[in-house]
Amino acid sequence: MPKIIDEPREAILAHAKNIVVDEGFEQLTIRKVAKKADISVGTIYNYFPTKRDLTIQLMEDYWGTYLSVIDEIDQQQPEFYKKMLQIYQQLEIFVKTFKEVWVKNSSGGYHDKGLTERKHFYDKLSKRLEKILVDAQSAGTINLSMDAYTIAQFLMLNYFTMSMMNQFSYENFEKIIKKLFQ
Repeated sequence: MPKIIDEPREAILAHAKNIVVDEGFEQLTIRKVAKKADISVGTIYNYFPTKRDLTIQLMEDYWGTYLSVIDEIDQQQPEFYKKMLQIYQQLEIFVKTFKEVWVKNSSGGYHDKGLTERKHFYDKLSKRLEKILVDAQSAGTINLSMDAYTIAQFLMLNYFTMSMMNQFSYENFEKIIKKLFQ
């Protein structure tokens, strides 16, 4: 008699995430997920026709979690520059977890759904940063010399670059943004 699994899609995602976090993206295979989840390979393919589809869903789920974390940081951390540091530190965790996927898929071969989802994530992240900037300006903490959304995009892109390349410290970046916000 076949085994009945409650919420197989969530079980697949949970085990796939554990593999990526514990072993790295290169170790993620459909067979390994099936073995860890104790389900058939065919069941996985019913939910995720390709490894790429599974990977995109993992990233989307992580992005959603990251955006929720930003909201929590925004609510719980009153000091603007500490808030920005915490947001960057959480992004570093994401980049560390998915760097292989991010770099590989940035160089081509990333199908339309992945590109669309990445653009949505960038937009959502930029809007959250924009809100934080506007709130900080309203509180008199910073002075924005240009459009908050443009600055939010600048921050976001630099956060990604710094976290992926590790060639420029956050401390130096913070000195620059403090000058920008005077």
